[in-house]
Amino acid sequence: MDNTTYLKSIQVSASSVASVDERRQSHRVRHIIGVILWCIGLVILMAASVIVHSHPGSWPFDLQASHYIQSLQLWTWVAACLTFVNIFNNGVPAAIELALWFIVLLLLRQFRYAIFIALGAAIADGLDGLLESLVRRPRPGPHMVHILMPEPTPSFPSGHVEHCVVYYGFLLYLSFTRPVRQWRYSWLLIPFQLFAALTILIVGFARVEAGSHWITDVLAGYLSGALLLTALIFLYRLAIVWLACRRARKQREQEAETISGGDREVSFRQP
Repeated sequence: MDNTTYLKSIQVSASSVASVDERRQSHRVRHIIGVILWCIGLVILMAASVIVHSHPGSWPFDLQASHYIQSLQLWTWVAACLTFVNIFNNGVPAAIELALWFIVLLLLRQFRYAIFIALGAAIADGLDGLLESLVRRPRPGPHMVHILMPEPTPSFPSGHVEHCVVYYGFLLYLSFTRPVRQWRYSWLLIPFQLFAALTILIVGFARVEAGSHWITDVLAGYLSGALLLTALIFLYRLAIVWLACRRARKQREQEAETISGGDREVSFRQP
């Protein structure tokens, strides 16, 4: 009976080790596939930037898409929502919203959330400005489409789209992480999650409908935003692992100091 129990325990431990190895192998494969897809997306973005720089005018698909979207008879409340998304994610309102998030998270002592949200938004806006200055694609002209919001900056890629994907995408990711999911009032975040997801989905449509961008600008904004969001999440997870290892190492050092201090006290009391 003892031998049977012993053999069963060995089999269970061996199967658990095998399952752990399988999970590690699966995680490694997913990681490699993710890196390959990210590199492919980066190459596509770079190639698209070069092509648009060499041919900065509108493409036939751009003009057709803009005419079709602007010819739609939208309900009043839908048009109001699109206008809100356009205005709310302009430079000044977006900066105010980001500053408020940063201050609130600092007051709540959520320093890593505040740092990464600010870092992601700053990198996204900086990369968008760099690409716009390098590609130098002009905005759609009033002789081609109806311009609702004239803007002087270059057009490729869409900064609004890139900002929304990185900013709201990272907030969405944080809202689904374990510490936030385990919060007893996590259900209060559902309206925000819906707002963030809808903003990411409709911001591209809103930019074309307003005549501020071509559809290719919007697609490039989604691509660059997805690349930046993936990199930001990867860096955030690395930081979390590093902080956990650092905290565990400090705890082990404190325990070792406590044990050594107790041994010295015992040896000192012995005659």
